[in-house]
Amino acid sequence: MRFISNCLLVMLLVAGTACSSSPKYKPDPSVTQNKAHKAYSDLDQETGTSHVNQRDVRRGDLDRTSQIPSETPTTTPSIMVVPSQGDAPMSKAMMESINAYLTNKHYEVKSLEGQAQLDDVIKMQNDIANTDDDLSYLASLALGADIYVKFSGAMQTDNVTVEVSAYETSTGRLLGSQTAEVKNNGHVNQTNLRANAQSAARKAMPNLEQKILAYWKADLAKGAQYKVVMNLKGEYSDTQIEDLQEFVVRALKNTFNSVTMNVMTDKTMDMVVYADPHRYGDSQEVYSQIRNLLKSVAETKKINITKKLILMDLR
Repeated sequence: MRFISNCLLVMLLVAGTACSSSPKYKPDPSVTQNKAHKAYSDLDQETGTSHVNQRDVRRGDLDRTSQIPSETPTTTPSIMVVPSQGDAPMSKAMMESINAYLTNKHYEVKSLEGQAQLDDVIKMQNDIANTDDDLSYLASLALGADIYVKFSGAMQTDNVTVEVSAYETSTGRLLGSQTAEVKNNGHVNQTNLRANAQSAARKAMPNLEQKILAYWKADLAKGAQYKVVMNLKGEYSDTQIEDLQEFVVRALKNTFNSVTMNVMTDKTMDMVVYADPHRYGDSQEVYSQIRNLLKSVAETKKINITKKLILMDLR
């Protein structure tokens, strides 16, 4: 027995000497991680809970952060530029400058050109009841512009002042205005005035653009805007008119994101419809949906459809 004990003592001394003289063992991190993952997996199966590696969580957070959309809207509005007064001095120079600014920023710029387009606008003005006589408002509807920008200029001996204002097409709502001034330094020849008018217009646009984009970003969350004008045709009693109008409003509000009523008379319903752009790609699809909603109570007839306007009759 004493012999066995002495042998064990010698073996322990030899093992201790070997450990002290050899380098320390460093475990493979990947092996440790794999064992940990396996242990968590076994535990999950037994308890029904889920354990997530913190490094994976941090990596996932970084991945999600890289996917957060930027503050700039993914789409930009189409814009039409018109003078506040058709014969204002240097109107053409200012319009060219504003259009060039917007084009360089990759906006879709609409323009009213030719008598045929003007005739369409005048006809639309006659078709839409209870509207003001703002030709630029109607032109932007006819051409499918999301926003229209009106400008005016004042020429003095010492300076040139330009004011630009942006309006939402579907409602005519003012989005913002901006004024800029450029010194003439006493030079009042036509070439100098033209250059200064263009310079003042360019100077005013960046701040106005920020107001436009702020509106556009907020409005995109509500949905795509469409101005819908319904003309009631035929003979109806007062009760029938109210019943029909209530049905229309209720049906549209239950279907689209939002509906804002502008004008309602015994002959006309003028409203703005906010539609989900993922469900309704354009104004024709919105019109088709409205037509289906009203089939049981009225016959519909399409009068005019543009990018922003749906003009229709109800019988």
